[in-house]
Amino acid sequence: MKRKYLSAALLAAALCLSSLTACADDQPYTKSAFTFDTFITFTIYESESSDSPEEICEGAVDMLNSLDGELSRTNPDSVISALNKQAYNSPVSVSDTTYLLIKSCKDLSELTDGAFDFTLGEISSLWGFGSDNGKKPDDAALAELADRKNYENISFDDESRTISFTEEGFSIDLGAAAKGYALDMLDSYLRKAGVTSAVVDFGGSILTIGKKDGYSWNISVTADESDSPVGTLAVNDGFIATSNGAKRFVEYDGVKYHHIIDPFTAHPADSGIKSCTVYAADGLISDALSTAFFVMGQEKTEQFYEKYKIAEYIITLDDGTVKTSAGIAADFRASQNG
Repeated sequence: MKRKYLSAALLAAALCLSSLTACADDQPYTKSAFTFDTFITFTIYESESSDSPEEICEGAVDMLNSLDGELSRTNPDSVISALNKQAYNSPVSVSDTTYLLIKSCKDLSELTDGAFDFTLGEISSLWGFGSDNGKKPDDAALAELADRKNYENISFDDESRTISFTEEGFSIDLGAAAKGYALDMLDSYLRKAGVTSAVVDFGGSILTIGKKDGYSWNISVTADESDSPVGTLAVNDGFIATSNGAKRFVEYDGVKYHHIIDPFTAHPADSGIKSCTVYAADGLISDALSTAFFVMGQEKTEQFYEKYKIAEYIITLDDGTVKTSAGIAADFRASQNG
């Protein structure tokens, strides 16, 4: 039996649903939880499952918590911590899913010529991200870590499903990839559970399944700490990730330094882009490319898009100008004050 959960309710601050109306008693099922060090909100509109939406969401959160325990760099018992500690000395055996994730991250690092680099753990630690006792790093120390492309020093053994490091002095940090990959896993989980219409806000990254009452989802795109939308994007199934420095930063001597590191300088990226939103059919790609494009800047982002066309983008420049890729130009409506 097909269950329907219909409403015109808004999902969260980062999500603006369509203005279609519904009966007051036809509310969707909504659940919020904390995982991956952020809040996640599920809103299920339609499900064909015999399980209740509550049971589905509880199972999904359990799956995400398990995944977070495996991928977190700060968890000393995680697979990523094991790789960072041991992979230079001896190959480390990992699960099939983690093996494919790390391999995909290396492919994306190579594809973006290092603009997306998942081996910046030492730089991130030096800047004090994730620490309450950080201090502004010395320029000389940063220079030693800049432009190293350490993803080239990761080796894979497909037969044994082991990963090893061919050089030392670097560590994996999946901060620009883990949420996107988790959304890929979540999308598969919810669909297998019978969900046919839903939207998930995962700390600002968005997963959409199906449509809402036969119409596209209207996703609000923001660019700074004010959360004022620069426009709305109409989408169906897909993944949306946004990278900007508005809410995650460290502050030294009254100066804020955002967390998106330019691998080529080891400093926070300063490319002329204030915010980058990427829409793709793959969560990992949307997450990784939102960071890569932020680092690349407008010109290189446009060149990458013309060459590969594997994802669409909306970038807000430092002066407030909003640029969109050709593939979603017709689906993006700029705010009047955007």
